[in-house]
Amino acid sequence: MKKLMSVMMILVLMAMMFTGCSGSATADTTAAETSAAESTATETETQAVADKLQQIKDSGKLVLGTSADYPPFEFHLEVDGKDTIVGFDIDIANKIAAAIGVELEIVDMKFEGLLPALTAGKIDLIVSGMTPTDERKQSVDFSVVYYDARQTMLVASDSKDVLNTIEAFAGKVIGAQKGSIQETLAATTFTASEVKAIDKIPNLMMELKTGKVDGLVLAEPVAKQYAAANPDLAVNGLDLGSEGGSAVAVQKDSGAFLDLINQTIEEMISSGEMDQVIADAMLLSEGE
Repeated sequence: MKKLMSVMMILVLMAMMFTGCSGSATADTTAAETSAAESTATETETQAVADKLQQIKDSGKLVLGTSADYPPFEFHLEVDGKDTIVGFDIDIANKIAAAIGVELEIVDMKFEGLLPALTAGKIDLIVSGMTPTDERKQSVDFSVVYYDARQTMLVASDSKDVLNTIEAFAGKVIGAQKGSIQETLAATTFTASEVKAIDKIPNLMMELKTGKVDGLVLAEPVAKQYAAANPDLAVNGLDLGSEGGSAVAVQKDSGAFLDLINQTIEEMISSGEMDQVIADAMLLSEGE
């Protein structure tokens, strides 16, 4: 009887050990399968982005995301009785589309919505006077810089000679476009002021005209264009430094697509075409 019980105990122990080993093996297999699936998914996503240029060629169109309230970069203008988005950013995007051999499709949206739209694949690129900051580089890639402008301020004409230093804005309200480099610049430079961020620049202009903000931080060409179009507004001459330049934004690891963009921009710069489209856009925004 004792021998029989001993044999039974040994069999039970062996069964438990077998089950434990089997469970461990199953767990290891499941973990390996999960890891392999995740790796495959990542490789698939990377491949999809790497094939971006081919996808654009296959679709026959290049989808541009921009915020068309920033003359002379991009703005609305009536052309032959039709509302049209123009500006030198649009000229650059058209040049890129031509280099690919496709049509350009423009999606006009709030500036703050551009990066989310790009990372979600709703647009192919951003050309909208966007500065390639370190924070933005974490989610997207940028081309070479195609334009660099000084930053300044737009104020009411009658306060031009009063509100012309950083100290003069202590206790005042500074306006800037929401999500822009100017919003960050306003917050870090005018520490004794309140910063009011609004999504569209025309709305900021109305805030300035009605006295709800005392000054707007803008790229100098943009500030000058709005001052030229509004006699009650003026550039105060305050030099807030360079914004770090404007570049084209694309999805991470866009490979040949980004290479083509860089090549197009570099050719426009070296040939003098970039200077020409910028000058033309400035004249166009002035109504000349």
